[in-house]
Amino acid sequence: MELRFTKYAFINALWTLIPVFPIFSLFPAVFLAMGIEKLVNNCEMSYIIVLCLSIILILLIGILFIRKTDSLLLNDEKTIKEKFMLLNFILYFLIHTAVFILLAGVNIACHGDGQTPLLCIISGPISSLLLIVFGFSIDLK
Repeated sequence: MELRFTKYAFINALWTLIPVFPIFSLFPAVFLAMGIEKLVNNCEMSYIIVLCLSIILILLIGILFIRKTDSLLLNDEKTIKEKFMLLNFILYFLIHTAVFILLAGVNIACHGDGQTPLLCIISGPISSLLLIVFGFSIDLK
């Protein structure tokens, strides 16, 4: 077994360990939750909706990529690496959002306190590990 995608995921996971990246990767989810909050007038519900959307997109993207792996492998190595890197970038945003909301809970995610940025930095490595698990699962296929 070559473990090509595990190696790529490990390299991408190392990039996501830069402390600034986990904090900035949550901004799209926060802005989305703020937009949903204006519609439903409930901050906690907006974060629950963002969490559900993140989980659904993670599963959908993961399943679609695993199904398309055979056609991806027909490309040259550089194209495979670039497409997988783009996928990891998107998945990291989604996984980190889901992990952060699950660890913090919707109340702290919504109202926050002084330790919320610290939780962003703690949830980042967990999300990075999940990228490696995803790469390994593709290699197992």
